[in-house]
Amino acid sequence: MNKKVEWTIMAKASLDHYCSIIKKDSPSNAEKVRKEIVLTSKALSKNPYLYQLDEYYPDNPGNIRRFFKWSYRIVYQIQESKIVVLEVYHMSTATD
Repeated sequence: MNKKVEWTIMAKASLDHYCSIIKKDSPSNAEKVRKEIVLTSKALSKNPYLYQLDEYYPDNPGNIRRFFKWSYRIVYQIQESKIVVLEVYHMSTATD
């Protein structure tokens, strides 16, 4: 059974922020980044364990994982009935 993928308000805002920066130089690249990150996160519904545990997440309880797309680290949590995208980080600021 596939799990539903949801995004937190913070994760959506972060993705919007990074895409707005990219859009200043290249609207098409901004759309490409958004599309690829969203599509990759949707694919988690079929295999949420595909990616590694997030070693940077403080006190990771063992269900928080991450994947990389270009210079972005996307952090998500596997819950019983769904997958929640928690945050999107640019790697230059990924040690927050």
